[in-house]
Amino acid sequence: MIDEGDPHLKSLGLLEKLIEEADLDRAAVLDPVPLSMSTGLAVGVVRAGLTRRPMTQTNFQQQVAQRLAFLRETRLRADGGQYTQAEIADGSDVTPQWVGELLKGRKVPSLELASRIEDLFKVPRGFLTATPSQALNRALEEKLANEQARQLTGLRELKERFQLRSVAFRGAPETLAAMQDLLNLIVNEQPRST
Repeated sequence: MIDEGDPHLKSLGLLEKLIEEADLDRAAVLDPVPLSMSTGLAVGVVRAGLTRRPMTQTNFQQQVAQRLAFLRETRLRADGGQYTQAEIADGSDVTPQWVGELLKGRKVPSLELASRIEDLFKVPRGFLTATPSQALNRALEEKLANEQARQLTGLRELKERFQLRSVAFRGAPETLAAMQDLLNLIVNEQPRST
């Protein structure tokens, strides 16, 4: 059963409301593949979270091992190759053997070590250690902020295009596209000759 206290549920609800109000393509906004890439979660786990089903949990050691392996596969060096255990060890100030144990799920990193590894791979803090719900929440919050910024930019562009200081509607159109259509109609309406 899903815990209603799962952090991602609030962000998901806010994003779904924005999708509906702005008439956005839900499948595009909530595409599980890019969300998987940004969280380190399997696509199936992301889909479960997006449909409010329980998200697969693993023990902490296995989670860290899986996400570190995911980083090695998806965050490549400048030359396109995977980071070696030695390179990860050098970048995080541990031995290659310790990294090997970490990848096998036999060791648990301190938060400081996890942060150094996350810095090496240029991913957000908590990437290795966040629960699935926390990881998905971070990605959804980022998506929500981006979509809100896009809506504000669209409104700003409409105001500039129509040389408006402010826009206020009673029963306002729910989407930027509908608002633009209404403003076009108002601006282009010619006085009728009687």
